Amino acid sequence: LFRSTNLLREILNTNEHIAMLGEVFTPNPAPAHWDNFVRLLPPGTLPPANHADARQLLDRYFDFVNYRIRNHWAGGAKSRSRAIGVDIKYNQLRRISPADQDLAAPPFLLQDLKSRGALLIHTIRENVVHCALSTLIADQRGFWHNYQGAVIDRTYYVDPKACLDYARTIVSDRHAFSNFARECSIVNCCYEDLLEDIGRAAAGGEIPHGGGPLLDIAEALGVPFRFRYDGRLQKAINVPYSRLLSNHEALVRALSDSEFSAFAATLV
Repeated sequence: LFRSTNLLREILNTNEHIAMLGEVFTPNPAPAHWDNFVRLLPPGTLPPANHADARQLLDRYFDFVNYRIRNHWAGGAKSRSRAIGVDIKYNQLRRISPADQDLAAPPFLLQDLKSRGALLIHTIRENVVHCALSTLIADQRGFWHNYQGAVIDRTYYVDPKACLDYARTIVSDRHAFSNFARECSIVNCCYEDLLEDIGRAAAGGEIPHGGGPLLDIAEALGVPFRFRYDGRLQKAINVPYSRLLSNHEALVRALSDSEFSAFAATLV
């Protein structure tokens, strides 16, 4: 499994057949995260000298992840999971690279996952401007995941150039990933479509069977369609952009004069 949002990861984990870890290349005290795993390795292990050594290192890491999931998940809930995965960002694709890696070649990690027959779940947000704003404002707030239903009670300034540059980086990263992963097994999950799936949830949180990215993922993994959304994780940006942004009009003008003009009207 590959590149999910936090929201998708939480929903996937409501299925007893799927175990999905968070961003394993991001520093975290959880034992199964990469940085904590490599601290246990002998000095000189990194970087691996060649592809064979890198493959062996990944074998050890995936075995470690598998062990942690099956033996240390709360209540043993994932001891019989059929699909085990991790969440990886675009800029983390080269975290594991052999010393002889050609930087013009696809990242070693993608090559290795392809050789293993792994399924990549590629999550995107069609509105790249909203995506850029979410990150830029989260960085200002120091607040990325809203589990308490917190409502934003102040305005934020977002430099229009910084927003446009970040949106362009997102588009560029997606394009590079799509080229590198062209021959991999991929299921695409659009964030906006995922929200539609969530919108169908019953009062008890169960998401009824239906079309959408969750069905595509379940079918690709060969697991039953059993997913829930308990409502704990909510949107971090939950007020209109016109109230959120102190320079709302200037940002709308900058977008209107850019290649992202189609998204200007979404900043209401």
